[in-house]
Amino acid sequence: MMLAFLVSALIPTKITDYKKPLPDAFASKYSPMVAKAERLYYAGQIARAKELYEDLINNSDAPGKRLVGYIGNGWCLIHMGRYSEAIDTFKKAEVLSGGRKPAVIPLYMGLGIAYYNKGRYFDAYRYFYSLTQYPEYADVYRDALYFAALSAYMNGSYDKVISLVDELQRRFPNSKQANDAAVLKVFAYRKKGELFKAITELKKLIEKGHPKKPKFEIILAEWYAEYGDYPKAIQQYEKALAAYPFLKDTILASLAYIEGKYGDNIATDPRVKVTNPLVGEILFYKPGMKAYKSGHMTKAQQRFERFIQFFPDDPRSAKLVAYLGQLLFQAGSYEKAKEKLEYYLQKYPEGEDRPAVLELLGKVYYRLKDYRKAAETWDQFLREYPGHKDAEKVKKLLQALIAERPEVAKYVKSEVGAEAVFNKALAAYKQGAYPKALKLFEEFIQLFPNSQYTPKATFNAGYIAYQMKEYDKAIQHFSEYVQKYPNGEDAENALYLLGLAHFAKKDYDNAITYLTQFVQTYTDSDKLADAYKFLGFSYYKKYEAGDETAKANAITAFQNAAKLYRAAGKSKEASQMEQFAKQLGG
Repeated sequence: MMLAFLVSALIPTKITDYKKPLPDAFASKYSPMVAKAERLYYAGQIARAKELYEDLINNSDAPGKRLVGYIGNGWCLIHMGRYSEAIDTFKKAEVLSGGRKPAVIPLYMGLGIAYYNKGRYFDAYRYFYSLTQYPEYADVYRDALYFAALSAYMNGSYDKVISLVDELQRRFPNSKQANDAAVLKVFAYRKKGELFKAITELKKLIEKGHPKKPKFEIILAEWYAEYGDYPKAIQQYEKALAAYPFLKDTILASLAYIEGKYGDNIATDPRVKVTNPLVGEILFYKPGMKAYKSGHMTKAQQRFERFIQFFPDDPRSAKLVAYLGQLLFQAGSYEKAKEKLEYYLQKYPEGEDRPAVLELLGKVYYRLKDYRKAAETWDQFLREYPGHKDAEKVKKLLQALIAERPEVAKYVKSEVGAEAVFNKALAAYKQGAYPKALKLFEEFIQLFPNSQYTPKATFNAGYIAYQMKEYDKAIQHFSEYVQKYPNGEDAENALYLLGLAHFAKKDYDNAITYLTQFVQTYTDSDKLADAYKFLGFSYYKKYEAGDETAKANAITAFQNAAKLYRAAGKSKEASQMEQFAKQLGG
């Protein structure tokens, strides 16, 4: 996989950035026009240079000038991508050159490049290789060796590639061309089927710090796997991941390719050790999940167990244990399923599949006729995950179990149990059994302090106690409600009755405190007039007891009560309040 990618990246199909060699060969030899054409060419002004080269061809009688014109024009055509025309032009120059130096140097190089860019690699090789006969032109000799090796590779002549690269490395060991050609040698060995030699040469490039070292490291991992050395292959992948995080996607894609070819061998090789979770995911987790979903359970189990072996604390291992439990349940192996699911709950208490495991474990207990544990497990689900998407489904399972086996209800502490206890207390109240209802509501508050029904149970307990004239209990429950649920649906009534309970106990200071809080908080309440009335009586009682400062407050409260009563059409009550205020001098 990486081999094909790198060959396309490192072995060019066209040579486009090479200029005519021997830049000083003709500039000062023939005429100012030749010199000008050469200057324009090497300055990159190809079109203008081409005009002058054509003028030399068409208007010069000197064979040497015409030869320069043909060679220059051919190179301009190469840069324009007109390779067939370039070849025709160079062929005319070849006739004029008579094989003489230095004309054949740029001529043969141009023909080699034009043929190469046309895809005629054998012809390209012939011209490039012919230039290796001129070692006195060192740069040309070096470039010709490289281009000849390149052409031989593209032509499938891998032995020639290796020979040419060896010569290039020997003559020009530190050149860019030698470094680039070394890649050809590696791939040539690979193409010849000599994988061990290819690996050896590739390791040399890596050790030398080749610019493509990161990607070579990935190829090395692939080739280790192809060679059958799976432990080294996995070790190499993990090394590459640690060293080159920016190539993570490429490395993992290569690893996935290797898994697709050799996955079964890797999964069953006891020598393989995996330490990187990403590697474990590609080799075991993902293929295991794919096998699981497609019904290949043996293959899935094999991959799952290897992943769990190397990464027991990885959250994905928890998922795999859960899947194994589900698989065993579906196969009817309830005892084994119970073992896996109980292990999950013990090993992965925070696992993301914990809700599903609890639900499934409850079903397993039910199939094993352990109804108490089934109820407790589903109850645990509902208490831990009340807002879960499957909560309603689990609730129905538990309700069905309770209906089938009523004896398990006492083990249920979730809202399902809370709802049952609350409804029992409510039924007692509706039947008029106040003492029983009060006791049941108080038991409910103790058993389910955080239930959604607890606020209502707290208010109901206070209300029943108030009706039974057990004012201390009423005050206890109303105070708790006001403190814990200031925005609850019964907060208004709780605060009002809290004030009245204190008034009934003749605790006028506290009655004033809570009734004042009520009239300031619930200004639109239908109990506002009554609250002002009891507030007025509370101040009045303090005035009777000798507190002169309470008189004015009593008058104000009675007057406010009178206004509200009269506005509500309760003239009798309004008159009474006005009379009380008048008696106090208001």
